[in-house]
Amino acid sequence: MGQKTTVTRRNGFSLLEVLLVLVMAGLVMGVVATSLTEGPVLRKSAREVAASLRHARSIAILQQKEMVWSMDIQEKNFWVTGKGEKRDLHRAVAAKINTASSEVVSARQGNIRFYPDGSSTGGSVELTMRGQTFKVNVEWISGRISTL
Repeated sequence: MGQKTTVTRRNGFSLLEVLLVLVMAGLVMGVVATSLTEGPVLRKSAREVAASLRHARSIAILQQKEMVWSMDIQEKNFWVTGKGEKRDLHRAVAAKINTASSEVVSARQGNIRFYPDGSSTGGSVELTMRGQTFKVNVEWISGRISTL
């Protein structure tokens, strides 16, 4: 009679298959890790800008005098005039300031002015990083600061 042919099944994966899966997993982890680190950087920058604006408003109310918060979008820094040093944004964050025309110093610098009653000239600061945007709004009547 004829010979019997047996087919044996291999259990497990070949080295090539394992390496392919590891390379794909590494690529996915790289993309995920990058997106996870960008969000907190932008969020932190927005919180710092909002805190600085709130600080300027508080000083205006407590000291009963006008306070000016300024931002230089080219140098990527902001400050409260006469109070402390300039604070820097993360180098990868782009900034845009929208403010009253009377508070535009130049194409690269704008101010938001706070009054002793808590009101302000109003405006907003947009912070963008790789397609993600956070907006810090300052209401002109109440001077209230919010982050979107």
